[in-house]
Amino acid sequence: MRGDLRMSGVKREAITAEKMAEIDKRAVEFGIPRLLLMENAGGAVARTIMEKFGQELKIIVFAGTGNNGGDGFVAARHLANKGAKVDVFLIGDPKAIRTEEASLNWNMICRMKRNIRIYPVRNSSDLKKAKRYSKDADVLIDAMLGTGLRGPLREPFSSAVRLINESGVPVVSVDAPTGLNPSTGEVLGSAAKAAYTVTFHKMKKGFFKAKEYTGEVIVADIGIPREVEAATTCKYPSSRRRARKELGQATRLVSACLLGINCRYDGQNNLNEKVMRLAAKEVLVPICPEQLGGLGTPREPMGIIGGGGLEVLNGKARVMNESGRNVTEKLARGAEEVLKIAKSLGVREAILKAKSPSCGCGKIYDGRSSSRLIEGDGVTAALLKRSGIIVITEDDL
Repeated sequence: MRGDLRMSGVKREAITAEKMAEIDKRAVEFGIPRLLLMENAGGAVARTIMEKFGQELKIIVFAGTGNNGGDGFVAARHLANKGAKVDVFLIGDPKAIRTEEASLNWNMICRMKRNIRIYPVRNSSDLKKAKRYSKDADVLIDAMLGTGLRGPLREPFSSAVRLINESGVPVVSVDAPTGLNPSTGEVLGSAAKAAYTVTFHKMKKGFFKAKEYTGEVIVADIGIPREVEAATTCKYPSSRRRARKELGQATRLVSACLLGINCRYDGQNNLNEKVMRLAAKEVLVPICPEQLGGLGTPREPMGIIGGGGLEVLNGKARVMNESGRNVTEKLARGAEEVLKIAKSLGVREAILKAKSPSCGCGKIYDGRSSSRLIEGDGVTAALLKRSGIIVITEDDL
């Protein structure tokens, strides 16, 4: 949804950063991996930049060591995959990256040496290179602190904000401009002035008082179900007690695209009415093996060559994308992450997208032809079945 600070409906829906932190926590308790939330957030930032400015850009990312920085790493990866030249300035020591999800995405971009360059910033003098590079940049991404700010900006963040504001280059802030309190709209010493702010799940209350800093606000859906918010806001008919109880009763895993989450290879979804009706009765845990394995959205179509998912797991087949790139390792990693989620929640059943080389069950698309179906399971379906988990597709409901 595009942000319009005059829309009364959006204003009524706005929440504080503290409430958003609680919703994030509940989403993880619900069973949604933080890695999936980060992938969806960073992907939304990248798509916004490509829609507003184009693809083959020169981009500078100012990233912190928390999850806001992790969102920035994901955005950098997506943009580099589309031909952008990206310089990432990490404000802090790489060893200080605080979460497993941010570390995973940091390690990914460190390996993308073709289109991404990395520069740690431990003090204000380390920003000299960023100032020089910003003169030729098309877009600056502010992914330093987001909604996690708890007091006045300190160095080198304050110098980075000053550099951003003096650059004259359009700025896209991730979740919230650095230095701005998203709950109150208060500027804590100084704050980045963005042309666009991509915030997640809901508008933040403080943005209505700070349009000078937020620019146009774009609210991005990152796949948090309504049931999660019910446990924190009591907005929906079920009581808070009932909603919280339901969060602990996960019944099945389900391909996130079937719940309307835009994680399909082309950036769209496969919203399925039967699955949605089931979601009204059960707690379904959305998963996307491709994203959990490190593949971005959108991504190239892919197929299995030499068999099905079981053969991939046994090293006798491989997964290739449309450009001929081998993505077997990423799909295997995504399947392992899905299995971890299932085990941690005690889930014994899964509903996976039919015909998908990653998820599918029974028949999948052959890697030699985007239209030819072969007998076999996708990589994730094969691994779950091998581990004793019942797997069906949406067609079996």
